Parts: sequence; C-alpha cells; structure tokens
Amino acid sequence: MSEFMERSARGAATWWRGWRSMNALTRAAAVASVALVAACGGGSGGEGPAAVVEPPPLDEPPRPTVRVIDADTVDIDGTRWRLFGIDAPETAQTCRTWGRTWACGQAATEALVSRSAGMSCEGSETDIYGRSIGVCSAGGDDLNAWLVAEGWALAYRRYAEDYVGQEDEARTERRGIHRGEFVEPWNWRRGGRLEGEDTFTSIASGELDVGALADRMLRGDDAHVYGRWLDDSVFAVVNDTTGMDSVAVSFGASPGTAPTRIGGGVWQGAIVAIDTRTRERISGEAVIDIDDFANPDVDIAFSVIKDVHGDARDDLGWENIPVDEGAFQARGAGGSIEGRFYGSDHGDVGGVFERDSLLGAFGAAR
Repeated sequence: MSEFMERSARGAATWWRGWRSMNALTRAAAVASVALVAACGGGSGGEGPAAVVEPPPLDEPPRPTVRVIDADTVDIDGTRWRLFGIDAPETAQTCRTWGRTWACGQAATEALVSRSAGMSCEGSETDIYGRSIGVCSAGGDDLNAWLVAEGWALAYRRYAEDYVGQEDEARTERRGIHRGEFVEPWNWRRGGRLEGEDTFTSIASGELDVGALADRMLRGDDAHVYGRWLDDSVFAVVNDTTGMDSVAVSFGASPGTAPTRIGGGVWQGAIVAIDTRTRERISGEAVIDIDDFANPDVDIAFSVIKDVHGDARDDLGWENIPVDEGAFQARGAGGSIEGRFYGSDHGDVGGVFERDSLLGAFGAAR
C-alpha cells in the first residue's frame, strides 16, 4: 500500500469513529452544513447559484403567567391587578334564575379564565390593598368592557362610569347575572344574600338532567338546544351529544298555583319540535287560553306549523284541560301534552307534547 493510500485509510477510519460518536442531532447539523456548502458552490470550483440563508428566528418572548383570582382580579407575573371600573360577583356568590340557585360567581370567574390567554393590564394607580388598578386586554379586546357587556360584572359606578353603557345593554338583553335575581357584589361583601326559596320545576319527555342543562345554559353553553327563553321559563328540544334521541323540556320558576284573576286570559307564544320520522325541525305558533279563572281549564291551539322547508303541517289543539296547582296534562290515543304556569304572576306558561309524529315543547307569555 502506498503512503498516500495508507494515510487515506487511516483518515477514513478516524472519520468513521468520529461520526459514530456523534448523536443524531449533531449528525443532522453536519449533513445540513455540507448541503449548504454544496448549494453555495463550495468545494466544486464551479459557479453555482448563490444561496440566501435566512437568519434563525428569534425566540418568542415568554408568555405572561396569568392566574385569575375572580372575575375582576388577576395575578400577572406576580403583580395583582384589580380591573378598573367594574365589580364582579365573588367566586362563592350565587344568583337565582328560572327559580334555581346557581353559582354565578364561579361562572363569571370561568368566563374570564376563558379569555385569559395572553392577557395584559395597563394602569398606574393602586388601591388601598396595594393592588394595581388597570384595564386588562387580550387579543386587542378590552376585557373590562367585555365582562360587563356579557353580564359577568357590573359597572362600578361608585368609582367610574366608563362601562355604564355595556351594563345597560347586558341588562336589556338579559345576559349573565341579569337573567334573574342577584345581589350586587358590593352588597354581597357586606353580608347581603338572596331572599326567598328556589321554585325551579321542570317537565321533560324523557330522561334528562334538567338542572344540569339549566346550569350549562346559564354559563352560555346552549349547544344542542333548540328552543327559546321567556322571562321566567325555557322551552326547548335538546339533542344529547351522546346520540340519545331528542328530548322536549320545559322548565322555570313555578309558583305552584293556578292564575286567579277576574275573567279570563290569553298567553301567546311558539312551539319547537322534531319530526320523529324525518328528524326535521318544526316550528309554529301557540295560544293558551283560560276562559274563566274561577274554574280554570286551558284550551291549547298550535297553528302555522311548518318544517324547515316551509311546508305546512296540520294544526294541533286540546280543549278543557283542568289546571291543578298550576299544572295540567292530557293523555290519550291521539297523543299527550303536559304543562304548567311559571313566574310569580303566572306570566309564562309552557310544557311538552307528543302528537302526529311530533315531539316538541311550547311556551307562551301573557
């Protein structure tokens, strides 16, 4: 073997031992380096195309560590912020909607948690507890304003009126805590609590945890719910996410008594339903009538019933159904209907029905 070949062999063996000693990441970097040299014409002596080498991307700045204490107080990278101009329910605070007590303070806190990614706050003042006071934002949105507009906080008018407009809108639209009774957070901290007792009552065409559904809807999740809300009640058709058949449901605050005014009264509203054969949605109008409150029985008429294509369906009706403790029902070969009156002044009436392959719910207001 010539001296040149012997040196080459020794060099190759040394290179191979070095290559085997590299980890996978180092090997990949070495290959990429050789490829870059080749692309630039290095080692070939030829005029290759010039390669444009992009500088490595700069590391993104670390995201702030955000901890939501409640719906108006957060910790960001160790600094505690009190959101300016708003006051939200305390985490342990409860409200009452549709006659059911629910954890509105927890729901408000969860609402802010859902928007907390990338949150930052700005402000130069502090309160008597040493907390920084500021406007917090995420994704370019003013979260102080968002919380008030969604009904998860009130404008703290004692200190500022910046968010009064958002509160007025939330109250008009009955969002968040404005859907029912609540104690203002500043009064709750002084010991104020809701008075009265729960009057939540429900009717469902099948097995359904109606209380859990009500809590879910109050938190803003009405997925798989096809229906409407009235002042003191809800009527809807619910499709369970597990694939269970549709269930018609009516629930709300019930006084447990029948209307007792002079003369008679009429409640007007709507129906929602599912055609159990085609699974199509059905809607229509509802009228519930009591001729004489002294001897209350209800007449029920469903009309202008149409499917999603606008095709008309036959009207439905029931007559002279007795009212007992604010509730009524009728069952027979032609189908069934069940309902009750809701609200302290019997302002709402609603229920569920099955007839002519329709499974549905109805609701109406006086």
